[in-house]
Amino acid sequence: MDLGLNMLRLSPKNEAQVVSPLSVIFALALVQAGAKGGTRSQINEVISKGATDDEFVDFYSNLANSTLSPSSGVQTRIANAFFLNGKYSIDEQYNDTITEKYSSKVEALDFGQIKHSTEIINEFVSMTTEGKIKDFIPEDIVSAKWEEDSADGSIIDRTFRSIENVQKEMEFLNERDESRYNTEDEEMEVLSLRYKDTSSAFNIILPKKMFGLDELSANLTRDTDKPEPTISIPKMTVETDFDLKEALIAMGIEDMFSASADLTGIAESPPLAFSDATHKAIVEVDEGRIAAAAVTILR
Repeated sequence: MDLGLNMLRLSPKNEAQVVSPLSVIFALALVQAGAKGGTRSQINEVISKGATDDEFVDFYSNLANSTLSPSSGVQTRIANAFFLNGKYSIDEQYNDTITEKYSSKVEALDFGQIKHSTEIINEFVSMTTEGKIKDFIPEDIVSAKWEEDSADGSIIDRTFRSIENVQKEMEFLNERDESRYNTEDEEMEVLSLRYKDTSSAFNIILPKKMFGLDELSANLTRDTDKPEPTISIPKMTVETDFDLKEALIAMGIEDMFSASADLTGIAESPPLAFSDATHKAIVEVDEGRIAAAAVTILR
């Protein structure tokens, strides 16, 4: 949760933003497996504070396996892949770790052959996500049906205000249901819409102060009350790009992007470092389901 909140706090203000902390975590887990020294410590501190290296690997390996376990109404696919320049020799232990623990695909490519390399990566993308994401290295895609289909509720046109002085007409899903889990305090209301697999849910946080999300995100607490909810949310598709490198550096993951990077667990030589990190996410909400996809690229 901390990583996701930090990403939102570091996102552009007064703009709709979608992020997938899970996608970022699994990308960083692949790096952590081959990082050493301060580079590894910085990653551990941000996404698994206080955990030993063994605890880190066990936790995120189990998370990956549980996320991929088939369940009623929720379909999740996670695609981890490590494409290495063919002129480097990948460490055998690193290869075994990310393959066995994170089910990662490992393949050496000749990046000098740009068209060929792109075709291979995009084929992997399309096959893994069943065409949901194309022309982009994927991390995860989620599609889930609601526990209770909102098609039974009403759909009406209403005005949606995203930022000050910006508004548009949208279709809203509406219902009144005492069984929905919800809670509130003086600053916000929280609604949890469960999927058919009730171990997962779509959680909505709404500031009581209009356009107050930025202020709210800095002061989130768990002390809330539970009223009876009247639900009205827009049918929507939101797709955004996120400057992940800048955010990770702000959180304290700096070394992997500099000459100080110690990634000798991936390859002994030449010295490796990452030059950029980008993140793209999309979420679609309607009366029958929620579908989301996210891409995290570290290069």
